[in-house]
Amino acid sequence: MSRSSWSLREAPPIKGETWLITGATSGLGLSTARAAAAHGARVILAVRNVERGRLLAAELGNAEVVHLELSDLSSVRRAAESVGEIDVLINNAGSSTMSRRETSDGFEWHLGVNLLAPFLFTNLVLDRVKRRVVVVVSVMHRFGSIDFADPHFRHRKWSTVSAYSQSKLGDVLWAHELSDRLAAAGSSVDVQMAHPGWANTAVGNPTRTKLGKSVVRVAGKVLANPTDIASLTTQFAAAEELAPASLIGPAGFGQLRGFPTLVEQSPKVFDQALTRCLWDFAESETS
Repeated sequence: MSRSSWSLREAPPIKGETWLITGATSGLGLSTARAAAAHGARVILAVRNVERGRLLAAELGNAEVVHLELSDLSSVRRAAESVGEIDVLINNAGSSTMSRRETSDGFEWHLGVNLLAPFLFTNLVLDRVKRRVVVVVSVMHRFGSIDFADPHFRHRKWSTVSAYSQSKLGDVLWAHELSDRLAAAGSSVDVQMAHPGWANTAVGNPTRTKLGKSVVRVAGKVLANPTDIASLTTQFAAAEELAPASLIGPAGFGQLRGFPTLVEQSPKVFDQALTRCLWDFAESETS
């Protein structure tokens, strides 16, 4: 399936639903929150910057704010306690860094923020989700590998690409295992994934030098998806009728840009032994 256009108005109605969106004060999350609210959904903004979240909630109208700091599992647990029933949980928030950092719980930054914290938050609120869990991933999952012997790069060489791609492969493995567990339990809740392609956001364009920023800015004008278009993959994954554990990405060349469509996933993610291993690892780290 290939698309030259799509918008949320083409999806089944979401009026009256409640969508919880993490990282909703900027980039893809902000665009998704605005679109959901414009189509009649109540929006819960699970965000790090509460002041910014309150300003956005006032703009949207039917919205509220929950403080969520994904680099701190104690914040994740507190946030989960304050959440009521929701129709759709969108795990949108993510981060990237150009130097090795650790979260307050001692996790390698990408693994902690992009995988382990969303994993815990989802598990804690899952009994209140009525329709769907969406995990925002990355095409970089195709290049990732997970070293369960040293997942936090305490001994092996760290790089942004290796750490980020590991976390995003972990996201896709987690989504598949969660999907399988929900199906086995007879749940009506399903799991979907979305990646934005090359999005014109801070996470999508990490660089530390002035030259690098200039190159990215020029190349991005040609190759990157504008944020409003990039966020359509998330909206599509949240609203459309899809087979369990589908991945929605841009329809254009190399899945870099374009309107949302069903895209292929790395063969690794269909290895059930690997998805179970990832789940056991994430559960152990966050227990």
